[in-house]
Amino acid sequence: MNDFLTVKVDSKVSGILSFEENEYIFSYKTEDKKEFISLTMPVRTKSWNSKNLHPLFEMHLPEGYLLSIIKKHFSKFTKTDDFGLLKLMSPSIKGRVSYEQDLKVELKPLVLDDLLHSSNEKLFDELVSRFALNSPISGVQPKVLAQIENKATLKLEDYIVKSWGEEYQELALNEYLCMRVVQKANICVPEFYLSQDRKLFIMKRFDIKEDNTYLGFEDMCVLFGKNRDDKYEGTYEQIAKTIKTFVSPKYKKESLANFFKMIVINFLLKNGDAHLKNFGLIYEDISNIKLAPAYDVVTTTVYIKNDIPALHLLGSKKWWKEKQLLRFGREFCDLTAKEVKELYELCVKAKDEIIEEAKSYKKDEKLSEFIDNLIEKWS
Repeated sequence: MNDFLTVKVDSKVSGILSFEENEYIFSYKTEDKKEFISLTMPVRTKSWNSKNLHPLFEMHLPEGYLLSIIKKHFSKFTKTDDFGLLKLMSPSIKGRVSYEQDLKVELKPLVLDDLLHSSNEKLFDELVSRFALNSPISGVQPKVLAQIENKATLKLEDYIVKSWGEEYQELALNEYLCMRVVQKANICVPEFYLSQDRKLFIMKRFDIKEDNTYLGFEDMCVLFGKNRDDKYEGTYEQIAKTIKTFVSPKYKKESLANFFKMIVINFLLKNGDAHLKNFGLIYEDISNIKLAPAYDVVTTTVYIKNDIPALHLLGSKKWWKEKQLLRFGREFCDLTAKEVKELYELCVKAKDEIIEEAKSYKKDEKLSEFIDNLIEKWS
């Protein structure tokens, strides 16, 4: 049985994605080179065929917690294989790449202050039941994509709202403090918040411009031509090479410097989940491509004592120290010895400053042990 979806770029029909005889086929219906769906899939007459769902389309599929919730509720009504999931989620996928659908998804927006200061113990469960099918975001952590109203401007904006389970205590606070380090190191980050009860980490979607048009975004799984199950297969050197290949000349130096700082911080904070899906490129058009803002930074060794880096660096998955990280910056990020030293020291300074900020949370006795553990991992 044939099945298809009409794929749009910037609201214009770009092509058709079909599933025929166990093969995924994408065929362009446009001749406009600007309407490419992916940096790795330029407009051409010949179709793009694959045994697995193309990584660009798979990037929109939920994983982990969200996937289990959606399958539980919809498996009896429709297929929930990759193509079935994509069809199910397609009305909610809004970005540079979207899908033509008759169904309009209209959900009443939330107010940011209400999320930040709610005393509702079951708030996240209610968000999931309300927004699960409207959340085409990857990652295994419990999260939803919600439309939130700014009280001051009355503007509606998209935010990713994350929670955590019993096995990952204080994960929202963990991510908040890690992202504060990234921010202090002068790396571009999305707007982010921690709810007053520390149950929710809230981050603004970074691919939407002020005029509500969308930027293109592709994670490294897409750019490597890999599916989500292979997100731990690769090296940080390969990511650096991909940045050099795709990023526009005017942004290359800045992007490589920021990528180097991201690597340093992931190693300083012991983030063992900095895999291919947690780095990406963002672009307005083919002439304006740069490294995407940093996201999904957490100290994983708080939960997994002997955790290791997600990808290989210098031939190994081990927590390299300053000497090896500086070598990586020089040899693979095209930075001078002076530049890598200065950027490394900036990251260390950022970490030390946020350690002092983290200590303020010890006023709450329930957090004292967690904060001590976090600081120990950072040291």
